[in-house]
Amino acid sequence: MSGPPARACNGRLISLEFHLPGEPIPVGGLYMDDEMREKLQGTGQEFTFGSDEDSTAMSVRAACAALDAAGIPAEDIGLVISAPTLITSYGLEIPAIALRAELGLENAECLNVAQGCVGFLSGLQLACSYLAAENGPANVLVVTACKASSLMDNFNHGSFFWADAAAAAIVSAGEGSGLHLCAYGERSSSQDWDAMRLHHGDARRYADALPALDLKLVVDFADQRAQMDYIVGERARCDGLISALLEAGGLAADDIDAVFLPSIGANRVPHLLGAQKDLRTRVKTDFRYAHMGGVDALFFLDLYLRAEAPPSTAHFIVMTPAYTAQWGGLLLDYRP
Repeated sequence: MSGPPARACNGRLISLEFHLPGEPIPVGGLYMDDEMREKLQGTGQEFTFGSDEDSTAMSVRAACAALDAAGIPAEDIGLVISAPTLITSYGLEIPAIALRAELGLENAECLNVAQGCVGFLSGLQLACSYLAAENGPANVLVVTACKASSLMDNFNHGSFFWADAAAAAIVSAGEGSGLHLCAYGERSSSQDWDAMRLHHGDARRYADALPALDLKLVVDFADQRAQMDYIVGERARCDGLISALLEAGGLAADDIDAVFLPSIGANRVPHLLGAQKDLRTRVKTDFRYAHMGGVDALFFLDLYLRAEAPPSTAHFIVMTPAYTAQWGGLLLDYRP
């Protein structure tokens, strides 16, 4: 396990919006053999979402909603950060450029972050760093999207179900009510960081490519022992990440009102929080949803706040893995 201390940050989410395409698709109706059905029954997942649009188009939808909700003009965005969970619709495109063009963000610089599911959280931290250093427009648009249906058979790779979705946030340097970003941290694996992959990359020659297989997302550990070592190590990474975020915020575990994990299986909570047992009952993820890449951890926080906003200041931890490489997380405060 490795990772730097969690970094304090300061930014306010003036809008946080999501695009979940179409009607929910029951996972019980997806094709699975008996072995796969038994393996996935403990996840708690009941439905997924699928889109005919590519990930960049979904990002634009979420970004438009975030800009409308923020109530600010497009020229007030100084930076747009795109953090697609998987590959983009044309592989090498930079969605931030499409967002700038589609939304008319004339004053915005563009940045693309390739960090898997953690990219959206990392992008929010980068937004805070930009705002602390710049004298230009005091707002940053951060967007993510996950188009899992194009890269998997029946929305899964054997561990849990995925979904198509997008999210967008606008981060401001100003004070005010709502969600505030307080700290960001990461904990990484020192081995098997490359176990989840798309084979169609620069590790293979073009002449050896088999698109029907090479474009499929797979998890490929060297052997069963390596896979077990990685799974066991996730507890240490989650514990280290939570401890680092608490230290950065000057908080104890008892100060945390709720924890939000991605929907990667309700059955994993006791393991992931094995060293943070007091926080298990504060996990508020709705595991009925399929995993939406970088979208769902903050989506569940948003659902929680929309259901019943806390009457006083509340502290939240949001965490998600990036493939098999690392876990990343945010410490956030809600201020009425």
